[in-house]
Amino acid sequence: MIIIGELINATRKKVGAAVEKRDADFIRDLARRQAEAGADLLDVNGGVPGREAESLEWLIQVVQEVTELPLAIDSSDPAVVRRAIPLCKRRPLLNSIQDTPESYDALLPVVREHGPKAIALCMSSAGTPSGVDDRLETASRLVERLTGAGVALEDIFVDPCVLPISTGQEHGPAVVEAIGCIAKRFPGVHTSVGLSNVSFGVPVRKLVNQTFLMLLLARGLDAAILDPCDRQLMANVAAAEALLGRDEYCERYLRAFRAGRLEAPGA
Repeated sequence: MIIIGELINATRKKVGAAVEKRDADFIRDLARRQAEAGADLLDVNGGVPGREAESLEWLIQVVQEVTELPLAIDSSDPAVVRRAIPLCKRRPLLNSIQDTPESYDALLPVVREHGPKAIALCMSSAGTPSGVDDRLETASRLVERLTGAGVALEDIFVDPCVLPISTGQEHGPAVVEAIGCIAKRFPGVHTSVGLSNVSFGVPVRKLVNQTFLMLLLARGLDAAILDPCDRQLMANVAAAEALLGRDEYCERYLRAFRAGRLEAPGA
């Protein structure tokens, strides 16, 4: 599975404070720790109100000083994305493009010019998805539009849009079902989620995140934005991929063991 580290996000209180103070050491440490924990990409969000563009540009510079991992550029503002993507030393992932004129029409030229991979988030002009069918309809439109514009299937990461289970008991099952359907309907396309959204508003969030990820992996999930510094979560991923036949000869599991990354209760 592709692990996208979620921690460098200025909407988080401590990260936002570090960005405001331009505390580069704090950001470098977050980047290093996620890379050492096994992240494949690092999500970078500069969402400081009124100063998002310059904050994101600074974050990109600081993170790239300490890691060569590709970045996921996380912004809903097309103008910010246009400024940020050319600063990336390696091909980035755009987080995200939606099936709305405000998002799709503004970001498609950026995708065509700079060629990032892209998360296609199942949000449309109709609003937040409510079930499996509307997620699949939006996914179909986004995949058709993006491939029609020349984006390769393997460069598309469809995100069915994870919503908190605290606001509706149907939110978890709908995403689990949608992941399986998307994987079957669009061979070659990746599936992705913003994992921690599911646990907003409930206690013991790590437990909910860990369990939800196992359910999604069993349905074919390819990538997730998550906390790679959660050792139990990462150990669960290594074990699940081995059990699901996604880790030939348990090679990644054994590498994780040798690196001291596996952790289980009572071990």
